[in-house]
Amino acid sequence: MSAVDFEQWVAPDLKITLGGRTYEVQPPSVDSAKKIIAAAVRGEVNLGLVQGEIPAEVQRVLDSIEQDEHPALGAAYPAMIADGIPALTIDRVAYYAVFFWARGKEYADTLAKLLWLPRDLSGEGAGGARPKGSSRRKIGPNTE
Repeated sequence: MSAVDFEQWVAPDLKITLGGRTYEVQPPSVDSAKKIIAAAVRGEVNLGLVQGEIPAEVQRVLDSIEQDEHPALGAAYPAMIADGIPALTIDRVAYYAVFFWARGKEYADTLAKLLWLPRDLSGEGAGGARPKGSSRRKIGPNTE
C-alpha cells in the first residue's frame, strides 16, 4: 500500500514579523486547541460579540492555562519576551493568534483592523460628512 502525501493539506505555520524578526508559530496541538477555543470564547464575550457569561466549562479550561504560557503563540511567546518585545505588542499578537487559530485569518484580520487600526474620529474624512445629530465635540478626557 502506498503512502498518501498529506503535506499539501497541513495547516501552515502562523508567521509574525516584529522588529525585523519573524516568529513562526506551529498549528496548535489538541490540548492547546482546547485552550485557544476557550480564549476565543472569552475574547468574543469581552468584546461584546457574543452576549452572556463565559460558561463554567470554558472557564475551567481557561484556569488551566499556566501563567508563563500562551497556547496560541507556543514557543514564540517566550521568544518574544526574551527579545524584549513590549507587553502591549505581545498582547495584541496573542489576541490575533487566538482568533487566527480559532476562526481563521480573515476573522483575525478583521478584528485586528477594528481594534487597532488608527481611525480619524474628527469627522473631517469623507468630505466632512457626519451622521445626523453628531457634533465636532472631541471624545475622551479633558472634554467640556
